[in-house]
Amino acid sequence: MQHKKLQAEIESKKIHINQKGGGRKPKLEIKEEISLYLFYLRKIPIFEVLGLHSGISKTEAKDTFNYWLEILGDVLPAGLLKQVEKHDIAIMGARLRIQGMKQRVFQQEYFC
Repeated sequence: MQHKKLQAEIESKKIHINQKGGGRKPKLEIKEEISLYLFYLRKIPIFEVLGLHSGISKTEAKDTFNYWLEILGDVLPAGLLKQVEKHDIAIMGARLRIQGMKQRVFQQEYFC
């Protein structure tokens, strides 16, 4: 399985200060990580909501999603992944528009 190969590769690149296998254990089991990935593909929430739903941080949710995207991206239909890409582009566009509006308000308040 590709997941096990990837985990072995990550483990081999680690510099071990403590005993091998030591350290913090993952917060989610594999089946929970996959369900997080599928939940995102189905509902496309923001990562804050995804993290709250799974009981992890926003960053961990994003990292988990991207990890499984690399593994399962070839297995899932291309249309589903295109939908996620379109959503990400729409979110970036909305953020840029909001940023532009904030900038115009700031300029009007302080320079006019």
